[in-house]
Amino acid sequence: MFSQLPGCWGCKDNDSVFVFANKEYGNIIGVDHHLDCIGRTDFDMPSPTAECAESFIIQDQQVIDSGQRMKILDIHPYSDGNWRAHLFTKTPWKDDDQNIIGTIFSGIELKDTAILEVGHWICRAAGLSKESQASFSLDLSHHHIVLNTRESEVLFLLLYGKKPQYISRVLNVSVKTVENYVLKLREKFNANSKNELIDLALDNGFGSHIPESMLNRQLSVI
Repeated sequence: MFSQLPGCWGCKDNDSVFVFANKEYGNIIGVDHHLDCIGRTDFDMPSPTAECAESFIIQDQQVIDSGQRMKILDIHPYSDGNWRAHLFTKTPWKDDDQNIIGTIFSGIELKDTAILEVGHWICRAAGLSKESQASFSLDLSHHHIVLNTRESEVLFLLLYGKKPQYISRVLNVSVKTVENYVLKLREKFNANSKNELIDLALDNGFGSHIPESMLNRQLSVI
């Protein structure tokens, strides 16, 4: 089944040892054959992602301990040297007796997709009448709002629900600096609040934009 599904798929046991990985995952992680993943951990993969193996294993354990599904934004260089952004989902893997025996993961590469925008517009449309929904149209065009590198990074992390304290750690700047960038972003988007800023940014198509500068450091955001 995993071989037929699009994207990266696989499963690990309770010790985060790979039990299976499909062809697409094997290709990006750099093994000769996707089944060569079996018996390895993330530390053992021939890919720069091994540097984040400890974070991956911590995430696996959180899924196992909580029994809850987890979504993760991952930005990494892979075995071919190219940087990629994926939205991964990790789900508890259960046996016939409903005991958790590991995790199942799936990942979709973010290319020209607009996952955040689609969710945003669905939320907007959900409160409309059926007549309004029928005529509801998506206008995802940019309004020529120009952002510098740091503003793009702050906005990107804001759109993924990150707080200023988290953003300050990721970007290695002070919380006050992050707050100042949020104020500048509000001015550029003419937003009266941070929530309005997020709405306006999604309205203007920024939900599908990954800043190029973010594609030079590894990131794994729950």
